[in-house]
Amino acid sequence: MHIYINKTKEMRLNTCNKQKFRLEETEIGVRSFVYLGSVVSESRGTQQDVASRIKKVNGVFVQLHPVWRNLNISKEVKIRIFNTNVKSVLLYACETWKITNQIIRRLQIFVNKCLRQIMNIKWTNKIMNKEHQKSIENQKKRRKWNWIGHT
Repeated sequence: MHIYINKTKEMRLNTCNKQKFRLEETEIGVRSFVYLGSVVSESRGTQQDVASRIKKVNGVFVQLHPVWRNLNISKEVKIRIFNTNVKSVLLYACETWKITNQIIRRLQIFVNKCLRQIMNIKWTNKIMNKEHQKSIENQKKRRKWNWIGHT
């Protein structure tokens, strides 16, 4: 059996054994790694995973900039595109995150910033988001309960 060293990772959690694990004289222990698009780390990785998700979804949002600026597309269609193409990337694997108020706030700030750009609303104008979007916290909870029911 041949093991490809560059793709092999080893992480130990809650163990007394601190001995380094080596494969062909190469130490393969890591503190974090990406698996199926999510960050796995010794500290459970939620903060790192959320930061990674926001970076990825920002790239998706920027790619759709021509859609957001197109005056021939209605706001309703733009919001549907946002929900299906942007928010789905943002909330990918959120069912496994340990959610804190800080994380919910970070996600909600990002969504609000995107919606303001889509709707061409300046940051100085105060508006209610409730008419356009459900809160991120409620969406996250619904996804978690659906996931629990599925598993």
